[in-house]
Amino acid sequence: MPPVDHECDLFLLSSHRAYAATRALPEFARRGARNVHGWGIGSYVEADAHVLRSEQPALAGEDAPADLSREFAIAVEAVSSPVILGHLRLASRGTTRRKENSHPFKLNFLGYDWLLVHNGTAQDPQRLSPPHEHLLTDSDSDTPRVFEFLRRRIIEYLASPKKSLIEACRSAYATLLDTDAGTFNLILSNGHLSFVFIHWRPFYVLERTKDRGDTALVSTLRLTGNEDWQEFHARRSRKAKMLVFSGPTLVLNGDVPA
Repeated sequence: MPPVDHECDLFLLSSHRAYAATRALPEFARRGARNVHGWGIGSYVEADAHVLRSEQPALAGEDAPADLSREFAIAVEAVSSPVILGHLRLASRGTTRRKENSHPFKLNFLGYDWLLVHNGTAQDPQRLSPPHEHLLTDSDSDTPRVFEFLRRRIIEYLASPKKSLIEACRSAYATLLDTDAGTFNLILSNGHLSFVFIHWRPFYVLERTKDRGDTALVSTLRLTGNEDWQEFHARRSRKAKMLVFSGPTLVLNGDVPA
């Protein structure tokens, strides 16, 4: 069983309409205040993924522990998107304070910009993606190697005809768990479908009804105390759980392996 202490926290907003997460992201930062080694926000404008990130804490510091840092507050106000990924970093691998190690990470393949955020640690990242296969070369963390591994496996799976993207992602993640004995809570999105992989810590999901359309909020943290967050965790008989969101709709609540 993994220790109670953990690295990083993850966030997803999924909708069919562009929203600014001006309430959810600040609360995410405050409840994840122990993650002091950087933050990142990923979003989509049309089909293009954009990433804002920093190696500094999302909160201002000891003198104002509940206040957002100026850089994080500006980023929150700047982002409006139907899909928003967030990450708060507590380093377990790679240089502690380095902007290039802050999530989300971005890769383009299969005609989409993909974003990935990770909570956990790969035990042997170079086995997942040896140096000659590195695409995210600016980072010395383990998560880029995880992302490169998943990318390769997803593409390989879809090389066979009549295979679905959802099953390609499930298969790639299952192979990741078979290959590396690490811990892998992940959110992976191409801006249309968002995949939440639950391995060793629970995720919490909240559906919100808004005037311009519903949203789903997903996080490793309960972001409010007065709303009905649903807890999801891996079943004992399976290695992990996979949730798939299209906009605010949970289109698949499945297991890994299936």
